[in-house]
Amino acid sequence: MEKDDQTPRTPLGALSRVLVVGSSRGIGLEFVKQLLAKECLVVATYRGESPGEEMQKLKAKYGEKLELLQLDVKDEKSVASAAEALKARFKGNPELTHIVHNAGIYGPSGSFDGKPRSGRSAAPAVTKQSMMDVFEVNTVGPLLVAQSFVPLLKKPKSPQDYPILAILTSKVGSVDDNGSGGAYAYRASKSACNIVAKSLFNDLRDEAAVFLLHPGYVRTDMTNGQGLINADESVSGMLRAIEATDGSTPFRWVDYKACLIPW
Repeated sequence: MEKDDQTPRTPLGALSRVLVVGSSRGIGLEFVKQLLAKECLVVATYRGESPGEEMQKLKAKYGEKLELLQLDVKDEKSVASAAEALKARFKGNPELTHIVHNAGIYGPSGSFDGKPRSGRSAAPAVTKQSMMDVFEVNTVGPLLVAQSFVPLLKKPKSPQDYPILAILTSKVGSVDDNGSGGAYAYRASKSACNIVAKSLFNDLRDEAAVFLLHPGYVRTDMTNGQGLINADESVSGMLRAIEATDGSTPFRWVDYKACLIPW
């Protein structure tokens, strides 16, 4: 598989202000931990009523280096309100250097017709509602976040100074890679997310560097702990890809091992 050029271009550090969307657990939480370890100022979003015990411990440890923000990507008003709340906390534009969009769901696996096919056991047939529920989070969510938070990115002075919008998707959404079928809602939502990201890349080419990340098959709650790698390995690899991105980087889809994913 073709490799990405991961020459460091935009090192993360004390001058970085990073919004991590979907950070209560798993990959998102690991992003927060590793970014804080790099001395970044991190804005971490959570969906529920409270950010969770681990996030609260990080807040107690890092203080003003970690801002917690309630945001539900399914709710257009929640996304817009979160952006306004962030502006209020910074008394103006926070001039974010990075947005990492991690929020996503797998949803019901959903078979074609409920019958066993392609070596898989029988499962309930996919429904319109189950498809739309997953699309709402995985496809529409990144667009809503971009609409509200791209205006809060810093203004670049040169291509090497571009803020970065990194959207986590999945190789399951690759048309070329789909050799097993099934997973209708998740596959379709991630494939659609990819084209949303490409449009953002084109529309924002004078404002931000946009690209896609595949985290790998990670041991998280979403995979019921059945992944092949741990979150720390995945995130450290994705951070290298982020640091290898600037305004001169072409649109690409890269995994945590620096492999380019086929569309």
